[in-house]
Amino acid sequence: MNGSSDPVNLYDDDVIRDPWPDYERLRELGPVVWMEALGNYAFTQYDTVRNGLRDHETYISSLGAAADDFGCTHQRGNTVASDQPRHTMLREAILPPLLRDNVATLRPHIQSVADDIVAACVRKGSFEAITDLAQPLPLTVVRDLIGLPDFGRENMLKWASAAFDMQGIQNARGQAARPVIAEMKEFIATGVTPETLKPGSWSHRITEMAAHGEIDPEIVPFSIRDYINPSLDTTISAIGHFIYHAGSNPDTWAKLKEDPSLALNAAHEAIRIGTPIRSFSRHTSKPVEIAGHQIPKGARLMMLYASANRDEAVFAQAGQFNIERRNARRHLAFGAGIHMCAGMHLALLEIECLILAMTQQMPAVQVGKPTIAMNNSICAFAKLPVRIQG
Repeated sequence: MNGSSDPVNLYDDDVIRDPWPDYERLRELGPVVWMEALGNYAFTQYDTVRNGLRDHETYISSLGAAADDFGCTHQRGNTVASDQPRHTMLREAILPPLLRDNVATLRPHIQSVADDIVAACVRKGSFEAITDLAQPLPLTVVRDLIGLPDFGRENMLKWASAAFDMQGIQNARGQAARPVIAEMKEFIATGVTPETLKPGSWSHRITEMAAHGEIDPEIVPFSIRDYINPSLDTTISAIGHFIYHAGSNPDTWAKLKEDPSLALNAAHEAIRIGTPIRSFSRHTSKPVEIAGHQIPKGARLMMLYASANRDEAVFAQAGQFNIERRNARRHLAFGAGIHMCAGMHLALLEIECLILAMTQQMPAVQVGKPTIAMNNSICAFAKLPVRIQG
């Protein structure tokens, strides 16, 4: 084996609870590391991850973006696991309601929902940040936008979490996700029709387009899954990271109260430091040589977003939460290139509105010890106690 290698399994429980020392060690080993326990290469440093994401011809997605063969086989055909021209066809189907200008029209509604959620927490005095604050906003806003019937609405969070477990490897979490994903696929196949969906919703729009011959009916279930799977956990994760880091630093909270224009940069910084999705994978379409590694055609490469976003060569004092960081928006949590997250504008708007609501209604907060959510791909808190001060 040419080049650096490392024995750590990034999906072990201890690593999921505290991955940052392992990412730091991997970056020190080099921009590319052979992960012995996983049989994958990993891109560890910012420039290598960014360049790999942008080069969609060398590092392809159609063989799957998970970290093992089973997960890759399961997800082939959807937007994240497709190449051109299918990728463009799928992305063009789901993208219009997610464009920046269309999302911007939702600001008054999202801010109103955020204000009400925060007001309910203020009345409690002490609250649980994830279930009381981080989850309700996307669950309220996104579920209505997607417009699934009741069974779908009630299970979106469960299905999304399972999809991200299967995005990793088939450990106990990955295996437990299989029947949950099967349930989601069955629901989409049998329960999603123009008659069962909320009129005017994103899902209704997709089925109507298929009915009118504007898109191939074959892509409808993939489009619905693309709306369901990435729309909740990632936003919930970032909100949790913001509350934890801002609540741990009274100066940060005071700065946001004094200057609300910092809210959007604070959202980006929370996304950077927490990086909700730890890693997606690509496969080589041809042999490549990087940093002494002779990587064969068909090799799987893990794009470690979470490691890249803590790269000190790009983000000075990367482990510190700094809402005034000038290059916070250079983070790779939304990816890069043609696969850049389609829902990024909605996620940022939700987080920004909640930050504004919190810092305007709460004088200060004290956060307790968080409980880490055990998911193969999502870096998040399962619980985070908060007490309002002042």
